[in-house]
Amino acid sequence: MKDSELLILKVLRTPRARQQFLLHWLKSHWPEILGHTGASHSQPYRLEEGVLYVHTDNPMWSNQFHMMQGKLLNQLNRLLVPALQGRKRLIRELKFYHGVIEEEPQPRQEAKPFMPRRDDSRKCPLCGVPLIGDEEICSGCRRKQQEELRREIRKQLDLRPWLRYEDCRELVKCDRITFTDVKAVLEEWALNRALDPRATAGEKAFAVMVETGLRPEALSEETIRQTLEKARRRRTYVPARRK
Repeated sequence: MKDSELLILKVLRTPRARQQFLLHWLKSHWPEILGHTGASHSQPYRLEEGVLYVHTDNPMWSNQFHMMQGKLLNQLNRLLVPALQGRKRLIRELKFYHGVIEEEPQPRQEAKPFMPRRDDSRKCPLCGVPLIGDEEICSGCRRKQQEELRREIRKQLDLRPWLRYEDCRELVKCDRITFTDVKAVLEEWALNRALDPRATAGEKAFAVMVETGLRPEALSEETIRQTLEKARRRRTYVPARRK
């Protein structure tokens, strides 16, 4: 956000007014945030109490965005308040719904997020609820599978923070998108701890292994120092303003 937009956000008196302004900003900048391809298949729909509801035009896109949720949240919050570098989250959660991408003329405050129609002729093989479109399992079961997969990937990265995707898939059956997102979230968390003045040597080494993919035997004090210094500069860099 620009300084002028942040100023508008500060002077708005009610939470609802601030949420409406943020939603308008997100809709206006959605292609820049998500890329033109992803934005052409999705649209922010509602923002309430830190939860951003997003419509997609295909279940595949809902699933893909859900797998990238951690990375998208970091990116969104960094763009909304650049000075905080993602340390404070205006958006805490993303929820994706498959449905027609169109805006309501005057959305009511009590309006609920769009829920697509169900096809009772097709059932989820895991829980038995009706499926939507070309889904093979329902969104609830798919989400549980994704959460379990993310936990397994995180477990492997906690044990071996230098793991690359090619190494991880030999231990856990995973896809590149999910692995990349889990690692991005872990990297952000680890760097936050490592850049704290009270960070231990172990926390600093862990963050550098996640960041660089180096094994413990390849680390040196100088490598750790240089890597963390680069990360610190990235977070404090402010681009020059255009005249």
